Amino acid sequence: MEQDVIVKIPRAWIKGLPEEELTLRQIIRLGIYQFKVERAIQLYRDGVGSLGYVAEQMGLEKQDLIREARHHNIDPEFSDQTIQEELS
Repeated sequence: MEQDVIVKIPRAWIKGLPEEELTLRQIIRLGIYQFKVERAIQLYRDGVGSLGYVAEQMGLEKQDLIREARHHNIDPEFSDQTIQEELS
């Protein structure tokens, strides 16, 4: 489901970038993804839940968030049950 959103962006933010719709959509998509990753990692650090839980809450793939967490020098904790589920 798509939703139209109108946002005013300072021209300085897009200076030097092609102003084609596809390019701007990709920039926004990447920004939203990065925000979700950073938010999920902060929630994980705050002890809100496992990486799987916060990934689900933020609409991210668990494996993507695990990879991103490792880029932030976070080694995910895995329970014995999680390891068994991953190996099955």
